[in-house]
Amino acid sequence: MTLFVACAAPAPPAPPPGPGPIPARLRVEAPSGAEVQVDGIVVGTAPLLTPIDADPGPHDLIVTENGHHPHIERVQLERGKTKSITVDLDPTPQRIGAWVAIGAGAAGVATGVVFGVLAVVEDRRAQDLLDNSSGDLSEADQKTYDDAISARDNDRIGSGVAAGAGLALFVTGALLFSFDDPKLPSRDGKTSSVKTVPIVSPGFAGALTTVEF
Repeated sequence: MTLFVACAAPAPPAPPPGPGPIPARLRVEAPSGAEVQVDGIVVGTAPLLTPIDADPGPHDLIVTENGHHPHIERVQLERGKTKSITVDLDPTPQRIGAWVAIGAGAAGVATGVVFGVLAVVEDRRAQDLLDNSSGDLSEADQKTYDDAISARDNDRIGSGVAAGAGLALFVTGALLFSFDDPKLPSRDGKTSSVKTVPIVSPGFAGALTTVEF
């Protein structure tokens, strides 16, 4: 009897996988706190510590921050290369108006406080004349007393008007600041926005808020 034994040689090991495709990279420098989007996807908030990996080719870069005009740019990336872009965001007129209104409001409130202090001083001066008189005021003291009372009343009015207008301006500035979101074009090319406009007139101070679609 003849016995045949067959031995199979082991298969050679598979070659190691080759390196993957080398991506392109995008380095974005933008103001701290700005949101960075690439092709509609949020990739982070500035400052970005590392470059963004992306496929070679064109990409849409959008950088937004509240109170600033958005930066929209189409960038072309090359394989294996890093493209650096520095973005400066300009404040919107609404944000500038907000700071002006807040500053003016603070100044108005401070002016109201000053007038209030002056009113207290004049009231105290008039009261001292009454306390120091033995009875009826002399003609000179009476005139001084009347002037002090008149100045006190005028200062009280000035205090109320200045403080009220200042508070209204401050609140208006805060509203302008809060609703100043980035305005990006939608798919139909239109933009939606919220606008707050201060309204100040004799005896009234407030704000008008409108929504545009």
